[in-house]
Amino acid sequence: MNTYFADLHIHIGQAGGRPIKITASRALQLKSLLYQDAPSKGLDIVGVVDAACLPVAREIEEMLESGELREHPRGGFLAANGILLIAAAEVESREGAHLIMYMPGMSSIHRFQKYLQSRVSNMSLSTQRVDTDVNQLVNLKHLVDGVLCPAHVFTPHKGLYGCCTERLSHLLGRNLGQISALELGLSADSDMVDLITECRRFTFLSNSDAHSSQNVGREYNLLRMREKSFQELQFCLEGYEGRRVMANYGMDPLLGKYHRSYCPTCNIIIQDPPPVKACPVCFSSKLISGVYDRIMEIRDYDEAHHPINRPPYYHRVPLLAFPGVGKKRAQQLIRRFGSEIQVLEKADLEEVARVGGSALAANLGAMRADRLPISPGGGGFYGKVIGV
Repeated sequence: MNTYFADLHIHIGQAGGRPIKITASRALQLKSLLYQDAPSKGLDIVGVVDAACLPVAREIEEMLESGELREHPRGGFLAANGILLIAAAEVESREGAHLIMYMPGMSSIHRFQKYLQSRVSNMSLSTQRVDTDVNQLVNLKHLVDGVLCPAHVFTPHKGLYGCCTERLSHLLGRNLGQISALELGLSADSDMVDLITECRRFTFLSNSDAHSSQNVGREYNLLRMREKSFQELQFCLEGYEGRRVMANYGMDPLLGKYHRSYCPTCNIIIQDPPPVKACPVCFSSKLISGVYDRIMEIRDYDEAHHPINRPPYYHRVPLLAFPGVGKKRAQQLIRRFGSEIQVLEKADLEEVARVGGSALAANLGAMRADRLPISPGGGGFYGKVIGV
């Protein structure tokens, strides 16, 4: 078995000279992701969730024709530098929730596109509202030989638990067994999610949901698989014959922009004991619900009940989120240690101090020990690292 770092939720900003994800940076393109961003971050596998968009699919086909990509016989697309591209599509169901369909190859993408043609308004844009429900998407995954994963599942905007239901079993019924993995989102971690009984059955993924090169790899997973291929990824998410997620590396939930509830009238992130139902200042109940508050509202346990095979969850901070670290300093560190993941996980702190300064070394050490002070986020505003 081998281990690989993977970020399985990345948005392309532009393909074929056209915008794909309106809120994504035009500089984040397929080739730059595979040949610049992924190696710089230290990722072995990247999931692009715009692959069903017509311009992105065409670009994948062009890269196959030029030899910049090759289709793996067991699914996925291998770049010439060894990075594995997992093609996926993020869609919004009738319920108003976002889900990701991971697909093994071009034929699956074409079948998915054919399904979408009469059900979306624009085949050239990502994360379209699809005229279908979650259970129909479960059935569709069999048609495209795919893997269906609810995205950022607790966020108040477009998360299944966050805006649609208190239990996936209520929504999916017998189809619940067709879901093997949940994407936790930036504002939650394993300790929070394992307060809910039914979540114990799922593999957890921590992904970046990156809309810019800067945010690629801000969350990632360590996967144990025989090789880099779609089939092995599917086995990994199912825990088949020793394949598994070995660790989740995610932003401290306090940094997430929907961690705590927020009052838009008073413009405050509420830090009262959860779950918060009304603003303590103006008493309005019209809040942007926080992920932490939502989980505390629907939880089954007072303490996390982890299944025996739940991997560790390590709180991490992107280099550029550390106080005093700008793009120039981050690039110096990446050049010295090889990648951002190497800086965060393995770099000697004394050497970090020589390259990036003693304050960064101290904060990096505090992050690794899970003792880094953070001011919480909410209402669409990210939390901030205070530093030691």
